[in-house]
Amino acid sequence: WTSLAATAANTPQSFTSFWDLIWNVATNPADTVNDDVYAATLGAVYKSTNGGTSWTTSLGGSTSAYSYFTDVKVTTKGVVYATLSSDGPQKGIWRSPNGITFTNILPVSGFPTSYNRMVIGVNPQNENEIYILGNTPGFGTPDTNYLGDLEWNSLWKYTYVSGTGDSAGGIWTNLSANLPNNGGLFDKYNCQGSYDIVVKVKPNDSNVVYIGGTNLYRSTSAFADTTHTTFIGGYKHGATLPVVNMFANHHPDQHVIFFSPTNPDVMYSGNDGGVFKTTNDTAATVAWSSLNNGYTNTMFYTVAVDHASPGNNIVIGGAQDNGSWYTNTANVTTPWVTPRGGDGSFCAIADNQTAYYFSIQNGKIMRATLDANGNVTNFARIDPIGGKNYLFVNPFILDPNNNNIMYLAGGKNLWRNNNLSGIPYASNWDSISTNWTEFPDTVPLAGSFITAVTVSTTPANRVYYGTDHGKLYRIDNANTGTPTEINISGTTYPNAFPANAYINCIAVDPLNANNLMVVFSNYSVYSIYYSSNGGTTWAKAAGNLEQNSSGSGNGPSCRWASIMHVSDGTVYLVATSTGLYATDTLKGTSTVFVQQVSNLIGNAVCDMIDVRPSDGLVVVATHSHGIYSTHITSVGNVADVPVTAEKDAFNLSNYPNPFSISTHITFQLNSNAMVTISVFDALGRKMTTLQNGELSAGKQEFTLQKNNFSDGLYYCVLTVNGVEQVRKMIVTH
Repeated sequence: WTSLAATAANTPQSFTSFWDLIWNVATNPADTVNDDVYAATLGAVYKSTNGGTSWTTSLGGSTSAYSYFTDVKVTTKGVVYATLSSDGPQKGIWRSPNGITFTNILPVSGFPTSYNRMVIGVNPQNENEIYILGNTPGFGTPDTNYLGDLEWNSLWKYTYVSGTGDSAGGIWTNLSANLPNNGGLFDKYNCQGSYDIVVKVKPNDSNVVYIGGTNLYRSTSAFADTTHTTFIGGYKHGATLPVVNMFANHHPDQHVIFFSPTNPDVMYSGNDGGVFKTTNDTAATVAWSSLNNGYTNTMFYTVAVDHASPGNNIVIGGAQDNGSWYTNTANVTTPWVTPRGGDGSFCAIADNQTAYYFSIQNGKIMRATLDANGNVTNFARIDPIGGKNYLFVNPFILDPNNNNIMYLAGGKNLWRNNNLSGIPYASNWDSISTNWTEFPDTVPLAGSFITAVTVSTTPANRVYYGTDHGKLYRIDNANTGTPTEINISGTTYPNAFPANAYINCIAVDPLNANNLMVVFSNYSVYSIYYSSNGGTTWAKAAGNLEQNSSGSGNGPSCRWASIMHVSDGTVYLVATSTGLYATDTLKGTSTVFVQQVSNLIGNAVCDMIDVRPSDGLVVVATHSHGIYSTHITSVGNVADVPVTAEKDAFNLSNYPNPFSISTHITFQLNSNAMVTISVFDALGRKMTTLQNGELSAGKQEFTLQKNNFSDGLYYCVLTVNGVEQVRKMIVTH
């Protein structure tokens, strides 16, 4: 694929062109001379006669007032049909015999005055017949979805007779009353306010018409009645809450229908679950097969691993409209399984897989146990009674020191569960009150919502959380009572936080909770700030991820960050809208981040990172490309990041390494300095402090005894006048 230069605004941080949203593309098979292409975009329908090199405006195009929704189709004879929603000055349904002169063929009377998206289906056997399926508030057939929301939709048939096709030149038939409107909560036709909407006529049978919204339906009377309509895809027919099942080998939210050019009984369906195929589209019960094998395009919001089990291959993630997924192997051809449906959201694995946590849209959380294949063996819904104002993708975090404690964002309030293991696996589908505590008014600013939350390892029980209004708070000793938050938002120029920006992530150093990165995900604001003193002062740290030091310009949207200690230093990872980046040194606005795995992840949107320092595992959730993993155990594993002189300044070393009885830790001081030497385990818990005070210049040596240390990975953290150096050490038999 090559970007068409005439359509590329090159401003990903903002909508600056109608080309930033394209509803449909159609080609003109009747023109054997020119390479005719039509594009239905936000606000306009454009035409190109040279394959997209240049474009002219066919309909719409005014930037002062325009239609949000458009559509375009072209018949085999070159007749063009287009729709523009009622919010624009050229609203209506348009016909052109040649793609040059357009006539609005909207009925003079009887048609809704308000209409959103309207899509077009041409009858291949009689191209003078077209179908218009539209979302028409207050007109047509009403449907109340499972949330109780009322939606109105319409279906029309238009037959061209003569002339320009308007007035007496065209016949309109209102078929809206025959839209599927019977059955259970998920059985009726619903397009979710124009999101999923498609209409198609079977190529060899004018009486067979297919429509799609959340579900897929077939009428063998061209929707002339309600008695010849069959439910053939999407949700399972008769699906009910709380477990909403899918139609066999199919998925809800329909966007595309097309047929094999050699066999019209073979139909393909494109929806939020991918691409599916049937070899008999007129069967009483349509049988589908998935064509998604090896097609890696799942849009993951989140990802999680077991932080306590080095070498373990279990990875889980929450995917947009595709549930929560599980794998226990690094083999890329092994299918994943889905322990939880819905819109996959935040997830977590308790240490050693003692429990799994999956959430879906609007803060609904399930605690579960899984068997070795990822199948749910026990479960309970655990989000708190009284929780409200959740985000669609709502954050929660397990305490790394005590996985039985969870902190949950709930609108402007923070929640804490003090004993998750005390919640019975009752197979319940309602929220609970067991062991939950609500922090009162943890977001003082009215209208703000908590958007990010994390909890420290060292020291324990420190919670940081951020809001959609650019405020950052800290709670010390958050594990008991309801202690008061401290506002630690950056306020000092030039390092003040951007006003009203969205904090999407707070990355805390697992060995020192005073070191933290705050990530703002908005475009056109400065994205990353760093503090080495628990939020007392801040410094900008996005470096070359920003075009300008103010945050303006074409820098990517930054989504997530991780601070990871490796054998010879520290790696800082940042997930962005243009891929994954890393550096080994933060140098304020001079920080140099380097794009990683450009040949695999490339410029895919990356939403989240999770790391396991004990074996260097790094997993990255992309929002279009699936999940990627690697192992980073050295700065040298990070692509093209230069080794910095600072991290070798003290020549920190230990010998022997690995060790079974004791090891000698050595380093060099060029002058007298305040020195701290601490040892942490793989989970970031402090095991001992060997030194805390002033030392004289020269070579230094300390001995660390194995004592009660269990076998495994440990970190020696040397701090000299506030500058840290980290070394990995291994205890073995």
